[in-house]
Amino acid sequence: MLQAFALQYIVSHRYHHECELINYANSASRNMYGLIDCRIYRNVFRENWKRLTHLKTYLNSMKEYEEFLNKYLVLSKRSLSTKKQLEAIASNYDMIIAGGDQVWNVRCPDAGKEFYLNFTHDVRKVSYSPSMGGQNILIKADNLEVYKQLLSEFEHLSIREPHGQQWLQELTGREVKIVADPTLLLSSKEWCEVLPVPEIEEEYIFNYAFYHNREATNLGIQEISKKTGLPVYTIDFKQHAVCRLDQYGIKRYKHTGPLAFLGLMKNASLVLTQSFHGTLFSALFNRLFWSYNWEGMHNPDDDRAIAILRQFGLEERYQMIEDIVAMDNVLEPINYVPVNQRIQELRNDAFNYLQECLK
Repeated sequence: MLQAFALQYIVSHRYHHECELINYANSASRNMYGLIDCRIYRNVFRENWKRLTHLKTYLNSMKEYEEFLNKYLVLSKRSLSTKKQLEAIASNYDMIIAGGDQVWNVRCPDAGKEFYLNFTHDVRKVSYSPSMGGQNILIKADNLEVYKQLLSEFEHLSIREPHGQQWLQELTGREVKIVADPTLLLSSKEWCEVLPVPEIEEEYIFNYAFYHNREATNLGIQEISKKTGLPVYTIDFKQHAVCRLDQYGIKRYKHTGPLAFLGLMKNASLVLTQSFHGTLFSALFNRLFWSYNWEGMHNPDDDRAIAILRQFGLEERYQMIEDIVAMDNVLEPINYVPVNQRIQELRNDAFNYLQECLK
């Protein structure tokens, strides 16, 4: 939602184009993120049971996201779920931008060629910093020629990570530019000016992660909390309940959603993260952070975590969780002077790309 907000805000306020988000989610997305998953697969009963046994928590988690959606995003008039519906509204637009986290991941459960804009051949198309989620389209696509044809219809192609650039350039024979994630288009000051980012007075560690079900990691985070004397918060209501994170002393923050995320990032004494955007916002707000993983979890095709650290010149902040626990000084400071300069260069490059696209 913050990616969507940032790109829409910049297109509207910096470039003065009328801009709305196509409010689309296919059936797989609706099953993945709804209350009941109607798909037939091995673990569906277990997942539905988790949702039903933590129903109140799930509903509370969804509420603040929906509030942000309705208050801060400009959406198409209808909620769409099929290609036919997308075809019916395509002519409303002079240009359609494909972009956002993993929309070009051909292997995620809700992948679809609609995210490559297969529903129109008459509207101008550009991509803005989509991610492929570390999935090599050259190997993983079901029909490579179809994707090649769809990509040929784009006036401008960009991607977020080096591996994606390499794969798309090989597939299309065209230049594919790496441009900054849309959330980087706004400075830390601008984020706090355009949205009511909450202040949090206490000192704390913010753990922003994909996975919360690994006991060794949770015990490591508990040890870091003891060593620093700082409480640990997570924003994930659902995983906090399902994985019983309270037994490790990990607290659930009182709010969830995009605004709570920004507040927790902006005010944290330390951020521990497995996330590309956890790294990005930590650096954007000049926070002390560690990007962590554990042995056996790394996919060599997935360069998201290390790519953003290289762009910022902060490769040393990527560590195994066990190594962070063993550090003498977990609160080792970061010199943000060169980092901020790199961030500004990435932002300027992104603006130049958008300027060219929106001519």
